[in-house]
Amino acid sequence: MSDKNFDTACQLADDLYFKFIDSLDCNTVKEFVIADEDNTGGTKNTEKGSDLYWQLESTIKETLDKQMREKWKLKWLKKM
Repeated sequence: MSDKNFDTACQLADDLYFKFIDSLDCNTVKEFVIADEDNTGGTKNTEKGSDLYWQLESTIKETLDKQMREKWKLKWLKKM
């Protein structure tokens, strides 16, 4: 994966994750995000929240990788 695709995947995963979290009611949010005792006023993901984020990022990375492979495959076939 290129650095640009990696950065894009991370940014999209982050955006989607927080749009999802922002759409939840306060009680449900607690399943994904909790107060960070080591960072006053900060939050951190629960295991469930981390799992969701990593699944989003992984799915986006896989999709971008697949698109890149298809692009290069088509480019290579055109040269033949």
